[in-house]
Amino acid sequence: MNLPKGQADIYIGDPHSGTIGASIQAVVGRRVRLILPAGLEKRVYDDLNDLARKLNAPGSHGPRLLPVAGEIVTEIEAISLLTGASAKQVAGGGVSGAEGAIWLAVDGNDEQIESTKKLLNSIIREPNFEF
Repeated sequence: MNLPKGQADIYIGDPHSGTIGASIQAVVGRRVRLILPAGLEKRVYDDLNDLARKLNAPGSHGPRLLPVAGEIVTEIEAISLLTGASAKQVAGGGVSGAEGAIWLAVDGNDEQIESTKKLLNSIIREPNFEF
């Protein structure tokens, strides 16, 4: 995801394009919105079209990259949509379990702030992914 350019991409390991292949057919065929949930920690600063050309070139190995058009929803947009509060990213990363974390400053009225606290507390203690 490159937010300044409004770009999103899908990292694809499946040679048949995975679930995004079927999703794109539905989006184009039915003219529906494609909502792309993307964590702020997944930002990429280079042009995604240039990266896709390199990763998808003949002779390249490993996963492919598919730039897609859609509505990017990060944690910032999610907070706004779900609580009415506004948020800005103020930091990222950390240690002791905060690796990959983002830190947000949230602004709003008392009700919006309380709603945001409840929302974040409902997900903050989710167990780590184990495989």
